[in-house]
Amino acid sequence: MRVLVTGAAGFVGQAVCGELLARGHDVRPLVRRPGSEPAGTAAVLADLTDEHAVRAALAEAAPEAVVHLAAEIASQRDVKRIHEVNVEGTRRLLDAARAAGVTRFLFASTVVTGDAHGQLLTEERPLNVETAYGESKQAGERLLAESGLHGIVIRPGHVYGPGGWYAEEIVPLLLRPGRFAVIGRGENWWDVVHVDDVARAIAMALEHAPAGAVYHVADDEPVRLYDFLALTAEELGRKRPRRLPVTLARLAAGRDPVRAVTRSARTSNARIRRELGWRPMYPSAREGVPAAIRALRGETSMTVVDEPADGEDGGAAAGGEVAPRFSQHPQGDPVAEREQDVGDRLGSGA
Repeated sequence: MRVLVTGAAGFVGQAVCGELLARGHDVRPLVRRPGSEPAGTAAVLADLTDEHAVRAALAEAAPEAVVHLAAEIASQRDVKRIHEVNVEGTRRLLDAARAAGVTRFLFASTVVTGDAHGQLLTEERPLNVETAYGESKQAGERLLAESGLHGIVIRPGHVYGPGGWYAEEIVPLLLRPGRFAVIGRGENWWDVVHVDDVARAIAMALEHAPAGAVYHVADDEPVRLYDFLALTAEELGRKRPRRLPVTLARLAAGRDPVRAVTRSARTSNARIRRELGWRPMYPSAREGVPAAIRALRGETSMTVVDEPADGEDGGAAAGGEVAPRFSQHPQGDPVAEREQDVGDRLGSGA
Protein backbone atom coordinates (compact mmCIF):
# COMPACT_ATOMS: atom_id res chain seq x y z
CA MET A 1 0.00 0.00 0.00
CA ARG A 2 0.95 3.61 -0.40
CA VAL A 3 0.78 4.90 3.17
CA LEU A 4 0.92 8.52 4.33
CA VAL A 5 2.34 8.80 7.87
CA THR A 6 1.95 11.94 9.97
CA GLY A 7 4.47 12.56 12.74
CA ALA A 8 6.96 10.55 10.70
CA ALA A 9 9.99 12.50 11.96
CA GLY A 10 9.28 11.65 15.60
CA PHE A 11 10.34 8.72 17.76
CA VAL A 12 7.43 6.38 17.04
CA GLY A 13 7.03 7.75 13.53
CA GLN A 14 10.52 6.73 12.48
CA ALA A 15 10.00 3.22 13.85
CA VAL A 16 6.64 2.91 12.10
CA CYS A 17 8.05 4.11 8.78
CA GLY A 18 10.89 1.61 9.09
CA GLU A 19 8.48 -1.23 9.81
CA LEU A 20 6.21 -0.31 6.90
CA LEU A 21 9.16 -0.06 4.53
CA ALA A 22 10.40 -3.48 5.67
CA ARG A 23 6.97 -4.88 4.83
CA GLY A 24 7.16 -3.51 1.30
CA HIS A 25 4.84 -0.53 1.62
CA ASP A 26 5.34 2.77 -0.21
CA VAL A 27 5.73 5.26 2.66
CA ARG A 28 4.97 8.97 2.25
CA PRO A 29 5.77 10.92 5.44
CA LEU A 30 3.85 14.13 6.06
CA VAL A 31 6.39 16.55 7.56
CA ARG A 32 6.68 20.28 8.12
CA ARG A 33 10.31 20.63 7.06
CA PRO A 34 12.03 19.09 4.04
CA GLY A 35 14.85 16.81 5.08
CA SER A 36 13.19 15.67 8.31
CA GLU A 37 11.63 12.59 6.72
CA PRO A 38 12.99 9.09 7.51
CA ALA A 39 15.50 7.58 5.09
CA GLY A 40 14.04 5.74 2.15
CA THR A 41 10.83 7.77 2.05
CA ALA A 42 9.51 10.58 -0.17
CA ALA A 43 8.31 13.50 1.95
CA VAL A 44 5.08 15.41 1.53
CA LEU A 45 5.07 18.88 3.14
CA ALA A 46 2.20 20.24 5.22
CA ASP A 47 1.28 21.47 8.69
CA LEU A 48 -1.86 20.04 10.30
CA THR A 49 -2.97 23.55 11.25
CA ASP A 50 -3.16 24.55 7.56
CA GLU A 51 -6.28 23.08 5.98
CA HIS A 52 -5.38 23.95 2.38
CA ALA A 53 -1.85 22.56 2.73
CA VAL A 54 -3.18 19.30 4.19
CA ARG A 55 -5.68 18.87 1.36
CA ALA A 56 -2.99 19.59 -1.23
CA ALA A 57 -0.59 17.14 0.42
CA LEU A 58 -3.14 14.31 0.43
CA ALA A 59 -4.06 15.03 -3.19
CA GLU A 60 -0.38 14.99 -4.16
CA ALA A 61 0.49 11.80 -2.28
CA ALA A 62 -2.70 9.95 -3.28
CA PRO A 63 -2.30 7.40 -0.46
CA GLU A 64 -4.40 4.30 -0.03
CA ALA A 65 -4.00 4.51 3.74
CA VAL A 66 -3.11 7.04 6.43
CA VAL A 67 -1.33 6.42 9.75
CA HIS A 68 -1.96 9.44 11.97
CA LEU A 69 0.66 9.77 14.73
CA ALA A 70 1.18 13.53 14.95
CA ALA A 71 -0.04 15.27 18.11
CA GLU A 72 0.79 17.88 20.67
CA ILE A 73 2.28 16.12 23.66
CA ALA A 74 1.01 15.66 27.21
CA SER A 75 3.36 18.30 28.63
CA GLN A 76 1.89 21.05 26.44
CA ARG A 77 0.27 23.52 28.86
CA ASP A 78 -1.58 25.47 26.16
CA VAL A 79 -4.98 23.77 26.05
CA LYS A 80 -5.98 25.73 22.94
CA ARG A 81 -2.88 24.48 21.14
CA ILE A 82 -3.68 20.88 22.10
CA HIS A 83 -7.19 21.26 20.71
CA GLU A 84 -6.02 22.99 17.53
CA VAL A 85 -3.48 20.29 16.62
CA ASN A 86 -4.91 17.12 18.13
CA VAL A 87 -8.61 17.69 17.45
CA GLU A 88 -8.91 20.20 14.62
CA GLY A 89 -5.77 18.86 12.95
CA THR A 90 -7.28 15.37 12.98
CA ARG A 91 -10.54 16.77 11.59
CA ARG A 92 -8.66 18.44 8.71
CA LEU A 93 -6.71 15.27 7.97
CA LEU A 94 -9.87 13.14 7.94
CA ASP A 95 -11.61 15.56 5.58
CA ALA A 96 -8.59 15.57 3.27
CA ALA A 97 -8.35 11.77 3.41
CA ARG A 98 -11.97 11.37 2.34
CA ALA A 99 -11.48 13.83 -0.51
CA ALA A 100 -8.35 11.96 -1.65
CA GLY A 101 -10.10 8.57 -1.68
CA VAL A 102 -8.18 7.04 1.24
CA THR A 103 -9.53 3.60 2.12
CA ARG A 104 -7.91 2.90 5.51
CA PHE A 105 -7.13 5.33 8.35
CA LEU A 106 -5.22 4.30 11.49
CA PHE A 107 -5.31 6.72 14.43
CA ALA A 108 -2.72 6.49 17.20
CA SER A 109 -4.54 7.27 20.42
CA THR A 110 -3.48 6.36 23.97
CA VAL A 111 -4.52 4.61 27.16
CA VAL A 112 -2.70 7.28 29.17
CA THR A 113 -5.68 9.57 29.69
CA GLY A 114 -6.12 9.51 33.46
CA ASP A 115 -5.66 7.51 36.63
CA ALA A 116 -7.19 4.03 36.57
CA HIS A 117 -6.15 3.40 40.20
CA GLY A 118 -4.32 0.24 39.21
CA GLN A 119 -7.23 -1.39 37.39
CA LEU A 120 -6.83 -3.50 34.25
CA LEU A 121 -7.74 -1.54 31.12
CA THR A 122 -9.51 -3.36 28.31
CA GLU A 123 -11.05 -2.06 25.11
CA GLU A 124 -14.53 -2.83 26.47
CA ARG A 125 -14.40 -0.36 29.36
CA PRO A 126 -14.33 3.43 29.01
CA LEU A 127 -11.08 5.16 29.88
CA ASN A 128 -10.97 7.65 32.74
CA VAL A 129 -10.13 10.99 31.09
CA GLU A 130 -8.51 13.64 33.31
CA THR A 131 -6.19 15.65 31.06
CA ALA A 132 -6.60 17.96 28.08
CA TYR A 133 -4.29 15.69 26.12
CA GLY A 134 -6.38 12.62 26.99
CA GLU A 135 -9.59 14.37 26.02
CA SER A 136 -8.06 15.43 22.70
CA LYS A 137 -7.23 11.83 21.88
CA GLN A 138 -10.72 10.64 22.78
CA ALA A 139 -12.11 13.42 20.57
CA GLY A 140 -9.90 12.18 17.72
CA GLU A 141 -11.31 8.68 18.14
CA ARG A 142 -14.86 10.04 17.94
CA LEU A 143 -14.05 11.99 14.79
CA LEU A 144 -12.66 8.86 13.15
CA ALA A 145 -15.72 6.82 14.12
CA GLU A 146 -17.97 9.46 12.50
CA SER A 147 -15.84 9.84 9.36
CA GLY A 148 -17.18 6.90 7.35
CA LEU A 149 -13.62 5.70 6.66
CA HIS A 150 -12.23 2.24 7.44
CA GLY A 151 -10.99 3.43 10.82
CA ILE A 152 -8.60 1.63 13.19
CA VAL A 153 -7.51 2.87 16.63
CA ILE A 154 -4.29 1.87 18.37
CA ARG A 155 -3.96 2.86 22.05
CA PRO A 156 -0.39 2.35 23.29
CA GLY A 157 0.73 2.64 26.88
CA HIS A 158 3.95 4.48 27.80
CA VAL A 159 6.19 3.97 24.75
CA TYR A 160 9.92 3.72 25.48
CA GLY A 161 13.05 2.75 23.58
CA PRO A 162 16.26 4.25 22.16
CA GLY A 163 14.74 7.66 21.47
CA GLY A 164 12.00 10.05 22.51
CA TRP A 165 11.35 10.98 26.13
CA TYR A 166 13.19 7.92 27.43
CA ALA A 167 16.50 8.61 25.67
CA GLU A 168 16.29 12.39 25.72
CA GLU A 169 15.14 12.96 29.30
CA ILE A 170 15.34 9.89 31.53
CA VAL A 171 18.72 8.55 30.43
CA PRO A 172 20.54 11.92 30.43
CA LEU A 173 19.12 12.78 33.85
CA LEU A 174 20.27 9.47 35.26
CA LEU A 175 23.75 10.14 33.88
CA ARG A 176 24.02 13.58 35.45
CA PRO A 177 25.56 14.31 38.85
CA GLY A 178 23.07 13.99 41.68
CA ARG A 179 20.45 11.37 42.34
CA PHE A 180 17.50 11.09 39.99
CA ALA A 181 14.17 11.56 41.80
CA VAL A 182 11.02 9.61 41.00
CA ILE A 183 7.81 11.62 41.29
CA GLY A 184 5.84 10.33 44.27
CA ARG A 185 6.41 6.91 45.81
CA GLY A 186 6.72 5.30 42.39
CA GLU A 187 4.45 2.45 43.44
CA ASN A 188 1.93 3.18 40.68
CA TRP A 189 1.61 0.67 37.85
CA TRP A 190 2.97 1.64 34.45
CA ASP A 191 1.76 -0.06 31.27
CA VAL A 192 4.87 0.23 29.12
CA VAL A 193 5.67 -1.01 25.63
CA HIS A 194 8.83 -0.91 23.52
CA VAL A 195 8.66 1.28 20.42
CA ASP A 196 9.50 -1.63 18.09
CA ASP A 197 6.48 -3.54 19.40
CA VAL A 198 4.25 -0.50 18.82
CA ALA A 199 5.53 -0.19 15.25
CA ARG A 200 4.73 -3.85 14.59
CA ALA A 201 1.27 -3.48 16.12
CA ILE A 202 0.50 -0.47 13.93
CA ALA A 203 1.69 -2.21 10.77
CA MET A 204 -0.26 -5.39 11.53
CA ALA A 205 -3.41 -3.44 12.35
CA LEU A 206 -3.12 -1.35 9.20
CA GLU A 207 -2.82 -4.48 7.08
CA HIS A 208 -5.38 -6.73 8.77
CA ALA A 209 -7.67 -4.99 11.28
CA PRO A 210 -11.40 -4.74 10.50
CA ALA A 211 -13.14 -1.38 10.35
CA GLY A 212 -13.90 0.03 13.78
CA ALA A 213 -11.22 -2.04 15.53
CA VAL A 214 -9.66 -0.66 18.73
CA TYR A 215 -6.52 -2.26 20.18
CA HIS A 216 -4.61 -1.62 23.38
CA VAL A 217 -0.87 -2.11 23.00
CA ALA A 218 1.29 -2.82 26.04
CA ASP A 219 3.77 -5.51 26.96
CA ASP A 220 2.79 -8.60 28.93
CA GLU A 221 3.80 -7.41 32.40
CA PRO A 222 2.97 -4.04 33.98
CA VAL A 223 5.77 -2.59 36.06
CA ARG A 224 5.89 -0.21 39.00
CA LEU A 225 7.15 3.23 38.00
CA TYR A 226 9.98 3.07 40.54
CA ASP A 227 11.06 -0.37 39.33
CA PHE A 228 11.06 0.76 35.69
CA LEU A 229 13.34 3.69 36.46
CA ALA A 230 15.50 1.67 38.86
CA LEU A 231 16.00 -0.94 36.13
CA THR A 232 17.16 1.80 33.77
CA ALA A 233 19.53 3.15 36.42
CA GLU A 234 20.94 -0.34 36.97
CA GLU A 235 21.57 -0.81 33.24
CA LEU A 236 23.44 2.50 33.23
CA GLY A 237 25.48 1.58 36.30
CA ARG A 238 23.83 4.28 38.41
CA LYS A 239 22.35 4.31 41.89
CA ARG A 240 18.66 3.66 42.46
CA PRO A 241 16.49 6.81 42.28
CA ARG A 242 15.26 8.83 45.21
CA ARG A 243 11.67 10.03 45.54
CA LEU A 244 10.24 13.53 45.04
CA PRO A 245 6.92 14.72 46.54
CA VAL A 246 4.18 15.09 43.94
CA THR A 247 3.40 18.64 45.06
CA LEU A 248 6.91 19.82 44.20
CA ALA A 249 6.80 18.09 40.82
CA ARG A 250 3.52 19.83 39.95
CA LEU A 251 5.11 23.21 40.58
CA ALA A 252 7.97 22.38 38.21
CA ALA A 253 6.20 20.46 35.43
CA GLY A 254 2.49 21.26 35.67
CA ARG A 255 -0.53 19.24 36.74
CA ASP A 256 -1.28 17.25 33.57
CA PRO A 257 2.28 15.97 32.92
CA VAL A 258 2.52 14.84 36.55
CA ARG A 259 -0.85 13.11 36.27
CA ALA A 260 0.45 11.16 33.27
CA VAL A 261 3.46 9.99 35.29
CA THR A 262 1.72 9.18 38.58
CA ARG A 263 -1.28 7.53 36.94
CA SER A 264 -1.61 3.86 37.89
CA ALA A 265 -2.93 1.39 35.31
CA ARG A 266 -2.40 -2.05 33.89
CA THR A 267 -3.34 -2.61 30.25
CA SER A 268 -4.47 -5.85 28.64
CA ASN A 269 -3.08 -6.76 25.22
CA ALA A 270 -5.35 -9.81 24.94
CA ARG A 271 -7.45 -8.51 22.04
CA ILE A 272 -4.59 -7.65 19.68
CA ARG A 273 -2.89 -10.94 20.52
CA ARG A 274 -6.08 -12.86 19.81
CA GLU A 275 -7.29 -11.05 16.69
CA LEU A 276 -4.04 -10.12 14.93
CA GLY A 277 -1.56 -12.59 16.38
CA TRP A 278 0.65 -9.78 17.70
CA ARG A 279 3.22 -10.78 20.30
CA PRO A 280 5.65 -8.36 21.95
CA MET A 281 9.29 -8.97 21.09
CA TYR A 282 10.00 -7.49 24.53
CA PRO A 283 7.44 -9.14 26.85
CA SER A 284 8.44 -6.97 29.80
CA ALA A 285 10.71 -4.10 30.78
CA ARG A 286 13.25 -6.69 31.94
CA GLU A 287 13.93 -7.45 28.27
CA GLY A 288 13.05 -4.09 26.73
CA VAL A 289 15.06 -1.73 28.93
CA PRO A 290 18.40 -3.53 28.44
CA ALA A 291 17.72 -3.65 24.69
CA ALA A 292 17.02 0.09 24.62
CA ILE A 293 20.20 0.89 26.55
CA ARG A 294 22.26 -1.41 24.31
CA ALA A 295 20.88 0.37 21.26
CA LEU A 296 21.79 3.73 22.74
CA ARG A 297 25.28 2.55 23.60
CA GLY A 298 25.72 1.41 20.02
CA GLU A 299 24.52 4.73 18.60
CA THR A 300 26.06 7.27 20.97
CA SER A 301 28.97 7.97 23.25
CA MET A 302 27.42 7.81 26.72
CA THR A 303 29.32 10.02 29.14
CA VAL A 304 28.88 8.90 32.74
CA VAL A 305 29.69 11.52 35.38
CA ASP A 306 30.98 10.27 38.72
CA GLU A 307 28.20 10.34 41.29
CA PRO A 308 28.66 12.40 44.45
CA ALA A 309 28.37 10.67 47.76
CA ASP A 310 24.96 10.71 49.43
CA GLY A 311 24.21 14.15 50.81
CA GLU A 312 26.53 16.05 48.45
CA ASP A 313 25.04 18.57 46.05
CA GLY A 314 26.59 17.31 42.83
CA GLY A 315 25.54 20.51 41.08
CA ALA A 316 21.93 19.40 40.55
CA ALA A 317 18.78 20.34 42.41
CA ALA A 318 18.68 20.99 46.14
CA GLY A 319 19.85 17.93 48.01
CA GLY A 320 21.51 16.59 44.88
CA GLU A 321 18.20 15.36 43.46
CA VAL A 322 17.45 15.50 39.76
CA ALA A 323 13.73 15.48 39.10
CA PRO A 324 12.53 14.45 35.63
CA ARG A 325 10.61 16.99 33.57
CA PHE A 326 8.53 14.15 32.14
CA SER A 327 7.38 15.97 29.06
CA GLN A 328 6.79 12.47 27.82
CA HIS A 329 4.07 11.32 25.56
CA PRO A 330 2.80 7.76 25.14
CA GLN A 331 3.68 7.91 21.53
CA GLY A 332 7.16 9.26 22.14
CA ASP A 333 6.36 12.80 20.86
CA PRO A 334 5.42 12.00 17.27
CA VAL A 335 5.14 15.70 16.35
CA ALA A 336 8.71 16.21 17.49
CA GLU A 337 10.46 17.15 14.30
CA ARG A 338 12.16 19.31 16.93
CA GLU A 339 13.92 16.28 18.45
CA GLN A 340 17.58 16.93 19.22
CA ASP A 341 20.32 14.48 18.38
CA VAL A 342 20.38 11.81 21.06
CA GLY A 343 24.16 11.68 20.98
CA ASP A 344 24.39 15.38 21.77
CA ARG A 345 21.95 15.02 24.65
CA LEU A 346 23.73 12.06 26.20
CA GLY A 347 27.19 13.48 25.68
CA SER A 348 26.29 16.81 27.31
CA GLY A 349 24.11 15.38 30.05
CA ALA A 350 21.45 17.95 29.17
